Amino acid sequence: MKALKTKIMLYATLAVLALAAAAPSVSAQSGAVRARTEGGREVILYPDGTWKYASDVRPPAPAGGGISVVAPVVKADPSKTLFKTERGSFGIRYDPSKWQPARRPAGGEPGQQSFNLVRGDGYAVMITEELHIPTNTLRNIALENARAAAPDARIVFEERRTVNGREVLCMKIEGTIQQIPFIYYGYYYGGKAGTIQMLTYTGQSLFAKYEADFTEFLNGLEIYEQETPPAKP
Repeated sequence: MKALKTKIMLYATLAVLALAAAAPSVSAQSGAVRARTEGGREVILYPDGTWKYASDVRPPAPAGGGISVVAPVVKADPSKTLFKTERGSFGIRYDPSKWQPARRPAGGEPGQQSFNLVRGDGYAVMITEELHIPTNTLRNIALENARAAAPDARIVFEERRTVNGREVLCMKIEGTIQQIPFIYYGYYYGGKAGTIQMLTYTGQSLFAKYEADFTEFLNGLEIYEQETPPAKP
């Protein structure tokens, strides 16, 4: 699992943030107020003098429990180019007129493949393992990796989606590295097929421009789970 964590470490560091009492607003929690750090990160201040980052305070779960599953089911276009991973049982159907696979450097990790968006500064990376890591654990690993380089990294969106017949976790993570606000938008899965983190990323100021391209790319994910044969009598 250590190797998986290091694969998506961001290669930069962020200055330490100082807490600032800037324009607090009333929180939904009794007696608590919201404030922002000098770096713009939102925190919740409690009457007993303690505080938490707002991104660490999870919203109440839906009535059914957990994160809601989104419908309708997404289906990949079978006419698109198929790229299959070397580790795990995964594939991605992508449009080669929009995305180009990056050449892996000599000695590069066999479980990692990058793609570049042809029309601009949009990027994607697939990180796969044969090892089965539960999806909920993968969520925490992704956030931990982001915060290792950008302490203000936070999950700004998450939900479960059904993509080509398999349930995945969708997340958007925002943060700041070397004064550049970035966003990761990705799908995460851990199960019989192995483990995959399929991420798209760009600067926050460009995300609206490329979000449709990112979503189309992510929805090309195919997960080939092997059914367990029935036990012999």
